[in-house]
This record gives sequence, C-alpha cells and structure tokens, in this order.
Amino acid sequence: MKQSLSIEQFENEFTVFWSNVAVANLDNERLNFPAKETMKEKLQHATCALNEDTGCAYPGALLVHINLMTALAKRIAKMVSGTFSIDEQSLVRICVLMHLSKIEMYEPNDNQWEIEKRGLNYKFAELEGKLKFGERSILKAMEWGIILDAEEFEAIRCLDKENEEKGVKYFESIYTTIVRQANELAYAIEKEKHNRI
Repeated sequence: MKQSLSIEQFENEFTVFWSNVAVANLDNERLNFPAKETMKEKLQHATCALNEDTGCAYPGALLVHINLMTALAKRIAKMVSGTFSIDEQSLVRICVLMHLSKIEMYEPNDNQWEIEKRGLNYKFAELEGKLKFGERSILKAMEWGIILDAEEFEAIRCLDKENEEKGVKYFESIYTTIVRQANELAYAIEKEKHNRI
C-alpha cells in the first residue's frame, strides 16, 4: 500500500470526525450511536474503496474521506446559502452517516495476487441482503435509533441510485446535490493525491 496514516494524522482526523458527530447531534445519549472509543477503533482500520488506484484503499481512508467530503459539503452549502435554506446539522448528519456501512462492507483482501497485480487491497465482505452502501448506512442509522427525514434519507442513498434513474436530478433535494458533488470532489482529490505519491 502506497498510503497510510500516522498515529498523529489518525488522531487529528478522528478529532475532526467526532466534532462533526457532535454537530450532527449523533452523540446524543438517547441514541445508540457507537461510543467514541468504539467508533475510533472501527475507523482506524476502515477503508473507503477496494482498489489502491482510487487513493482511498488503506486503513483509515474512510475517516479521511468522510472528513474531506463533509468539509467540501459545508463549503458548497455556504456558497449556495443565499438561495437555498440549508440546515447544517442535517447536512453534517448526512455526511457522517453516508459511508459508515463501509466499515462492515469491506475487508482486507486475502488474495495476494489480486493485491500485487490488480491493486485490490480490499474485497467485499459477505453480508446478508443485497443492499448498496447507502441503504446499509440507513439500516445502521435505524439500528442506532436515528430518525432521518425524507431529504436526509434521499441524500444518504443518492450514490446508490446514480445509474438507476436518468433525468430525475431536477427533482432531487439540495442536500442530495450538495452531497453528491462533495463526494465526487473528495474522490477526485484523493485520487490526485495518490497519483502524486
């Protein structure tokens, strides 16, 4: 693996992540959201992609991606705030929850040939049900007692439906548009950084 996080980098990233958890009110004691140390342990090993070429396939990459996407979403929201009314708590909740299912969906690849020849550092874990990552993240949110409104639900699932419905983007919520753009930008930035290593 070309990329990795130092202990200090991970700690800094996790501090940013947990502050976003607080902004999203997910650390509310009425919820079953994982405790700080539990989430920290899970994110330390979690990846955001399967293939090394993405720049997101290393331990801790999921944490980095969530933080970058959240920061970009906040900036985009600020740019359009004169036209659209955007609730920052709701936007951050979407960003924090959206990719968390990848903690369970991806696992280290045990096929050395695929790692060396194809850069597939990770593989899909065997899980019940045929659900995409947004759907699984919504399922996790439900397990944690998090109630999502319609726009949050739509935005968390927006990347699942990219190839399903052509021409319906005109009817999507502003949260979906912001999150989709922030996610695409985050992936592009991470890939470019990887290419420069």
